[in-house]
Amino acid sequence: MEFDACFHHEYNETIETFGSQPEGFYYCFEGKRLPYTPDTILRYIDGTIKFHEYKPYSKTFDPVFRAKFVAKKEAARVLGTELILVTDKQIRVNPILNNLKLLHRYSGIHGVTDIQRELLKLIKKSGKIQLDDVASEYKLPIAETRSFLYSLINKGLIKADLNQDDLSCNPCVWCNA
Repeated sequence: MEFDACFHHEYNETIETFGSQPEGFYYCFEGKRLPYTPDTILRYIDGTIKFHEYKPYSKTFDPVFRAKFVAKKEAARVLGTELILVTDKQIRVNPILNNLKLLHRYSGIHGVTDIQRELLKLIKKSGKIQLDDVASEYKLPIAETRSFLYSLINKGLIKADLNQDDLSCNPCVWCNA
């Protein structure tokens, strides 16, 4: 679940950096001082820092877990950081998770090619255009068009509705404002 959450963080424009297993802290529960290490620390571009705890949704109903989480949340608040519970029902949502994983495959491609510059011009001129129409306009194979466009999405040069459109179908793309 933590691995899947990283895809969401990587493509969240409000998150500057994130890391797993940050320095922990202590919390009090039933008269004991217990150690705790959050699953993730997130630093947002506005300077806010938050901790995330990832748990399967089914485990969040356990009364002991809930009581401990309240104590951990209070200890984090005293430190000046919010602790947020995130479940698999928030992380493993599709098509977005599948889209983010697909885009991540193109994260190592650096630079913009001449053909990508041409595709950018077409997309800017069109306003919003479907992947198949881009391929048709330049007489490119669909797979090649996907590769070019996914790389441009990954770089933030064009956008797609990752929450609604399945990138493996025929998504609409448009230029970043």
